[in-house]
Amino acid sequence: MREQYADFYKEKERWRYLQKLDTNHKLLSLEGFTDSEGNVLDFVVDEAVDVAETVVHAVMVDRLKAALPLLSDGELALIQAIFFEELSEREVGLRLGMTQSVVNKRKAKILAKLRKIIENKI
Repeated sequence: MREQYADFYKEKERWRYLQKLDTNHKLLSLEGFTDSEGNVLDFVVDEAVDVAETVVHAVMVDRLKAALPLLSDGELALIQAIFFEELSEREVGLRLGMTQSVVNKRKAKILAKLRKIIENKI
């Protein structure tokens, strides 16, 4: 039993090593173009993806990145805690020494400020 276990993991580690080599040397495996039964897959464009929407999203993200440095240190700290650290308003309030309702009101003001900054760059 122990030998089977060792053989299994030895083969698994060898497979990982080979995949890492392929990735490092930018090699494509034909296995990626077949299903589990070895049949060749047809590649069809995903019509559910809206290219225009993807571009608009990318532009808005760029505008947001440009707008964030325009916030004060306190505003930026609050936004980072809520949106990047994913803390709740209550947790942010405890961290900053204010109530959840104050955090909520400040967040709303900061988001309105960001919206104005972003809209003025259009």
